[in-house]
Amino acid sequence: MIETICTATKSNPSLIFDSERSIFKIEGISTLVNAIEFFDSIIQWINLNEHRLQKNVEFQFHLPYFNSASMKGILMVMQRIKKGMDEGQNWTIGWHVEEDDEFLLDAAESFQEMINTEIQILRP
Repeated sequence: MIETICTATKSNPSLIFDSERSIFKIEGISTLVNAIEFFDSIIQWINLNEHRLQKNVEFQFHLPYFNSASMKGILMVMQRIKKGMDEGQNWTIGWHVEEDDEFLLDAAESFQEMINTEIQILRP
């Protein structure tokens, strides 16, 4: 079952949980002014639904562009995912990188260093 938690707008990504494939996807452009509030809502959703996330869940980030405020929010979400992993959840993080996009590749490496966890690079 695919659950749309939030649809994308001009400034925020969509949030979709595919329970059959065990994929939670954050996808789209993120140029939010209130990015911390938006990304905190993802953390709250994870907290409320952690019982549904017992399987091997892959959290996929497909963010072709994001602003610096969003970067802080993304980091907060990744820290929450890492906390779940540290507590025994079999979760992974995937980061979509378009061909030859050094910015997104560098961002993935930075996030990986900040949370001290492997991030899988997903290419088209």
